[in-house]
Amino acid sequence: MKKQLLFYLTFYLIYLPSILIATDYSIAVAHDFGLQSVAMAQETTTKKAIEKDWTILVYMAADNDLRGFAARNIKQMATIGSNQHLNLCAHLDIRLRANQKVTRRYIINKDKVIHANANDPLTQKMDSGSTQTLITACKWAFESFPAKNYGLIFWNHGTGIIDPMSGRIINISDLFLFDPIINKFELDRSIGFFDFIGEPRGLCWDDSTGHYLTNQKLENALKAVKETVLGNKKLALIGFDACLMSMLEIANIVKDYAQVMVSSQEVELGTGWDYSHILSPFLQKSISNISFAHHIVTMYQQLYNRITNDYTLSALNLDLINPIENNVEQVATLLLNSIPQQKNKSITKVLKASRNKRACTHFDEPSYIDLHHFYQNLLRNSSRIQLRNTTQSKEFMSNLTGLLQKGSQLISNAVFTNVVGKNLRFAKGISIYFPENRLHPSYVKSKFANNSAWQKLLVYYTHN
Repeated sequence: MKKQLLFYLTFYLIYLPSILIATDYSIAVAHDFGLQSVAMAQETTTKKAIEKDWTILVYMAADNDLRGFAARNIKQMATIGSNQHLNLCAHLDIRLRANQKVTRRYIINKDKVIHANANDPLTQKMDSGSTQTLITACKWAFESFPAKNYGLIFWNHGTGIIDPMSGRIINISDLFLFDPIINKFELDRSIGFFDFIGEPRGLCWDDSTGHYLTNQKLENALKAVKETVLGNKKLALIGFDACLMSMLEIANIVKDYAQVMVSSQEVELGTGWDYSHILSPFLQKSISNISFAHHIVTMYQQLYNRITNDYTLSALNLDLINPIENNVEQVATLLLNSIPQQKNKSITKVLKASRNKRACTHFDEPSYIDLHHFYQNLLRNSSRIQLRNTTQSKEFMSNLTGLLQKGSQLISNAVFTNVVGKNLRFAKGISIYFPENRLHPSYVKSKFANNSAWQKLLVYYTHN
């Protein structure tokens, strides 16, 4: 009983304050979340800024059901704040309790949050789901505060590569059930993420407009930021403090615009990242993007390991994504070319045995599976594949085994840091879309799927 009470105390110290802090959003925003308010925004932003090692922008889409967590995370950021190594900025879209939509841009210093756009009439009510809002937010932060390295963190919901048609208010915590035996929260996997919330809200959903960043809009915005703001320089790091974004298809988008990506294969609790911990290295020194990403992932594990067995976070070297994509294309092509020669539907049966829910790690959205685990299942089951021609069968087996072994190693190379809860111990950091029944109409629009052998394999699978 004492252990259970201790657990509840720990959990509510982490989770409940996020809800209580923003019971009056208008007071929270107007008074810089309880921190000292400084009316020096115009003077601060017009001075010639000295180049630092890092400028980090947290793009906070809080005009939705996550608004209650915004104040807590900004307070966490202010425990670190800007210093000689770091410029820390936040763009916040939020709706006040009086149903008033506001946009705030903050320069976050130690124990002090400066309202930077108070005198800018063009940025008072923006749309977090707009490409232009993201571009102008990056332009403001990165041009006002030059740095050697630029980081962009997306704070909001996420739905991976699937673009929803509409949004609906949800509470991710409703997906978690408390298990008193282990004193932890576990995901209820009896119903899929998309099924639970109908047509879910997408990345950076804005309740006031009903808009969000589709995967096409995300790419367009990142392309514009790279070309018009950063002079064709890549972001040092992109982080998704959001659900379900650590996918090969998302990395396919981001790889052209960033060097490192930090994201989760699974859903995240609303509390998200603890910014007082993930930014703490900058109190002492500047660090590389690889070290920063590793630290974010490690801190995430320390926070959630005591709360749930259903968590993931990984850091990807985006320079190593192309070889994985090529490998997936080769595996899919080999399977497709061999299907007409299969005996007794042996390839089809092995695909189903390797992909099904009991065999392969999947996430709260069951159409998202762990790519590495799927490859390992294919390796174990491949001996059951038979082709009509014995010589062709031997050649096929040799080629498939080689590709799967190489692909597994490529995934391990690209994912340089990965943490998981006990329920997801076979998750290795990169998911891929693999539905069992039908393809979502938005998937065929994705850059990764367009004219790819992987999509053709999915079409075959879902019709057989």
